[in-house]
Amino acid sequence: MYRIGKLEQDRVEKLFSSKEIFRYGRAGECETFEEAWGKRLGVEHVRMTTSGTASLYAALIGLGCGPGDEVIVPSCTYMATALAVLATGAIPIVADVDESITLSPRDVERRISPYTKVIIPVHMWGLASDLDGLMKLANEHNIQVLEDACQSVGGGYKGRKLGSIGHAGAFSFNYFKNMTCGEGGAFVTNSQEVMDRGSVAVDCCSYYWNPDEHKEELQFAGLNFRATEVAGAILNAQLERIDDMLGTMHDHRKQLLEAGTDAGLESIAYNSFDDDCGTHLGFIFGTEEDAREFSGRLREQKVNNEVEESSMRGFLPIDTGRHVYTRWDPIMRKQGAHHPDLNPYNLPANQKLEVEYSEDMCKDSLEILSRAVLLPMHCDNSESVVEQMGKGIREAA
Repeated sequence: MYRIGKLEQDRVEKLFSSKEIFRYGRAGECETFEEAWGKRLGVEHVRMTTSGTASLYAALIGLGCGPGDEVIVPSCTYMATALAVLATGAIPIVADVDESITLSPRDVERRISPYTKVIIPVHMWGLASDLDGLMKLANEHNIQVLEDACQSVGGGYKGRKLGSIGHAGAFSFNYFKNMTCGEGGAFVTNSQEVMDRGSVAVDCCSYYWNPDEHKEELQFAGLNFRATEVAGAILNAQLERIDDMLGTMHDHRKQLLEAGTDAGLESIAYNSFDDDCGTHLGFIFGTEEDAREFSGRLREQKVNNEVEESSMRGFLPIDTGRHVYTRWDPIMRKQGAHHPDLNPYNLPANQKLEVEYSEDMCKDSLEILSRAVLLPMHCDNSESVVEQMGKGIREAA
């Protein structure tokens, strides 16, 4: 979490004073946020949810995913991306990342099959995926694109906002994201059909609260992932913070990248350096040994701020547990549901897909993730701290 305080407190207190804490029945906090978020992204439809995972699930339902479909996901993403695919009855196909630490269009093309329904580029650690390359592939093969922008709230790609470029986008607003309400999410789209179907997935009675959504052909047995007015109130306050925060981190990252490259380090491949979130600086090394040595030396560098002295903390993506496909235990074991008869891997419609997983199925990704080092930015770092970080990067290099 970056910043939260009196702005959010005042907004929630005002909500409680109104005693109107259910999201339907009036133009409340959730509806206000949905309208503002859609305007910011330039999309027509936004529906808040309880989490980023729920947002991915609802968007996939909206896009028509189900048994018999394959969905391509990157080998480096929190495993919820792939779990959301399984929740629809479809099967996740894991593809390599490149030196941008995001989905490789080249490898995606190799893994496209007649059953491919959706491609999910994940803008990991605030780093934009190669959307030009992926959208081109999708258009050529008549495949839909769902942007997983859960880790890139507020970021952009070549002048457009992440989450708005594909056929749908999904966001997370949990504790660790650029904007937070503790836990929450939203999915977005320009398609009325995708929004209608996805809304039923979010709220099984959405048509009851909104009579204009009453379409009998869409009233399947949905669940309940509807957001709370408290989450909406917090996010409306958070909207006032996001631009300043991301702008500050962009400036810091640019300064620190120059410090690293001047010292002979090689940057990771940025697909949209000036527009993505700016939340992580990345360097790529020739070997894992070099990457680990640099990361270790980085931790030896001390940075003093007004409160405490601390070490610089870089990390290797390979060490991030459930963000690497080899640690997606339920998927690697094909445990796709709580009951074997509901397990997508056992469904007759999926038997034709003949999907197999192995530890080395994306070995190029494992090699890249093992020789990259990412360094988090923080919007509250002072110029003095950033200067010390630059010195520390040069010393470690």
